[in-house]
Amino acid sequence: MEIESQIEYKTAENIKSLFEASENIRIPAYQRAYSWESKQCSQFLEDLLEQKSKRYYLGNFLFEKDGETLFIIDGQQRLTTTILFLSAIAKNQEKHGINIDGIKETYLTDIFRTIEDDQIIFKKVSQKHLVSAIDDTETISQKRIIDAFNFFETELTKLDSDSLYLVQQTLENAVISTFYITNKIEAIQVFEYQNNRGKELSRFEVIKAYLMHQIHIHSTNDVQANNDIADIQREISQTYRHIEAVESYFTESELLDNYCNLFFNMNGNIEAIKDKLNQEGNKIKWIKSFFENFVELTHSAKSIVSNKNISEITNLFFVGNEANWKLVLLTLFNKGEVSGDTFKRILKLLEILCFKLKLGDYRTDYLPHYANRYFNPTDIYNLDSLYQDIKNVTETGFKWYWNDGDRFKNIIINYFDNEKWHYDRNTIRFVLWQYENHLRQINRSGALLDKELYNKYTIEHIKPQNPTDEVYSEDFKKNFLQLAGNLALLTQSQNSKFGNKSFEKKSELFQDTALSSYTEIREKTVWTEIEIADRHQRISDFAKKYFDTTNL
Repeated sequence: MEIESQIEYKTAENIKSLFEASENIRIPAYQRAYSWESKQCSQFLEDLLEQKSKRYYLGNFLFEKDGETLFIIDGQQRLTTTILFLSAIAKNQEKHGINIDGIKETYLTDIFRTIEDDQIIFKKVSQKHLVSAIDDTETISQKRIIDAFNFFETELTKLDSDSLYLVQQTLENAVISTFYITNKIEAIQVFEYQNNRGKELSRFEVIKAYLMHQIHIHSTNDVQANNDIADIQREISQTYRHIEAVESYFTESELLDNYCNLFFNMNGNIEAIKDKLNQEGNKIKWIKSFFENFVELTHSAKSIVSNKNISEITNLFFVGNEANWKLVLLTLFNKGEVSGDTFKRILKLLEILCFKLKLGDYRTDYLPHYANRYFNPTDIYNLDSLYQDIKNVTETGFKWYWNDGDRFKNIIINYFDNEKWHYDRNTIRFVLWQYENHLRQINRSGALLDKELYNKYTIEHIKPQNPTDEVYSEDFKKNFLQLAGNLALLTQSQNSKFGNKSFEKKSELFQDTALSSYTEIREKTVWTEIEIADRHQRISDFAKKYFDTTNL
C-alpha cells in the first residue's frame, strides 16, 4: 500500500508519554459517540488486573495531525475509557489520602476532549467527579460515560492502596502503537486498509470509509478532495448524532437498510454500494448525495422518536417488527405528512397488522413496496393510496389465500374464543399492556408509554403453573390454566418473588403492584375457573374492540 511510507509510526510509546507530549487530543465530529457498556468496561478492568506488573499492550491508535491537535481516527473508545478509569483511580486514591496531582495534571485536563455534545458531562465526571450532581442526561452516550465511571469507581474501592497504585502504573505504562497522519485522504485510506485486513467495523463505517476513499480516487486534485471530504464529515457528524438520539428505537443497521431500500432499492451492504457507484457517471456527486440523504433520513428517525408521546407511535414499538412499519414511518416523516386522521389511521392499522402477523407467524411483507411507491415522486400514489393498501392487507393479509374462510380477518377473535393457550410472552404481554392502558384511561390515571418500562415486564400465572399445595384437574389444566384471564403483567424482579405460590399468598404480593389491572384480581378472595373465565372475557371483549378495523 503506497501510503504506508507517508505515515509516521512510533512503536514504543505509552499512554503517559502520549499525554505528556500532546497539547490537544480531539475526537473528530464525524466519529460516533462513546459506546462502551458494562461488558467492555469489565473486560478492560479484568485485562489490567491480570497483568500483575507485566507489560501491557493497549493496542493501535491512529491520529490525524492538524497543527498541534491530534484527531483520533481509531482508538477513541479505549482512550475515553482510559481517562474515565484514571479519574476513578484518582477519586479512590484521594479517599486514601494519596496525592493525585500527577494524575490530575497529566490526564484530567482539557488536553483530551470527547465529542462536543458530551463534553460538558465528560468534564464534570472525569475532572470534577460530580456524578451525583447530574440530574439528567441528554444522550445515551452521556449515560454510558457516567455508568463507566461509576462501574470503575465501585470496582476499584475493592482494592487496597497498593493495588490501586499497581493498576495505575500498568495503565500509564501500557504500550501503544501510534500512527500519525497529516492528510485527511491518507487517514481515510488507512481506515479502509485496516478494515480490509479484518478489523471489525459496522456496515456504515465500512461504507463510509470506502466512499470517502472513492472521493480521493475520482477527484481531479487533492484540495477539492479534502474540501469534499470535510463536507461529508459534517454530514456524518450529524448522522451519528441522530443515530445516537434514536438508539433503542432504531439500530444503525435498520436505518442503513431502510435508507438504501427507499432511495436506491438495494441492500445496505458494501457490495451493493460498490455496484451502484460503478453505474454512476458523476461518482463524486452521487457519493455526496448519499451522505446528504442519509442524514435526512436519520433526522426523520429522530423526529419519530421525539414524537413517542403519541400513543399510536409508541404502540408500534411495543408490538414489534413483524412487518417493516419502520420504513413506512420513516417515509411519512421524510415527506412531512404526519398529521391528520389518515396519518393516525395508518399508524393504528400498522399496529393491528403487526399483531395479526405475530399471531399467525406470517413472514411475507409488502410494506416496503408500498413505502417505495409512496416515496417515489413519479408514481401516482399518495397518502390515501398508502392508507388503502395498508387497510386492505390489515384485513385480509399479504397473500390472497391467507384469508380463506375469513381466517386472517378473524384471527384475533379466534385467538380469544377458541384457543386455550395464551401463555406466549411476546404476544400476550402486548395485549395485557394495552388492557392495562385501557383501564388507566377509564380511571384517568394516564397511559403507560415508556418502552424501557414495557421491556421490564414479563408474564405471571395468577393461579400458579406448578402449585406445591394443590392438584389441578385435567380440565382445568387444558381449558383454564393458560387462558389470558389467568395471566398478568409483572416486572421480572416481582416475578421472582411470586414463584409457584398459591393465590392466597400471591394476593398479598399483588397489593404492592401499581397496575390498574390488579384491582380486579385483588378484590377476589378465591381464584377458580369462574374468576379466570370472567377476567378472560373482559380481556377478550377489550381486545376484539381494540383490534377492530371497522371504523378505520
